[in-house]
Amino acid sequence: MSANYIYTAILISAAATYLSRFLGVLSSKYVNEEGKLFKFVSCISYGILSALIARIFIHPVGALEQSSTFIRIFVAGLTIVVLFLSKKNVLLSSFFGIILFGILNFYIH
Repeated sequence: MSANYIYTAILISAAATYLSRFLGVLSSKYVNEEGKLFKFVSCISYGILSALIARIFIHPVGALEQSSTFIRIFVAGLTIVVLFLSKKNVLLSSFFGIILFGILNFYIH
């Protein structure tokens, strides 16, 4: 395979990516954030995201598969509690979850 094909593929994929973003920025001034269609799309997006997160917790792939389901769900629950106790400090709660997950996996598993 020639290097020209790789560069062409990179250019086409970059153009497709940035074209859709550019069109989104142009059309954003016409979108009503309080409208029913925007709320519907937002609900669908949150539903897909929550299903993906649930799948990662329940049926993980790779290194996460070696930890127990209880540890994954327990750490996620405590991380959410720390998130709200720390007034939504995402960095603090993320570090807490990572460290707690590592400790529990090291000592329990």
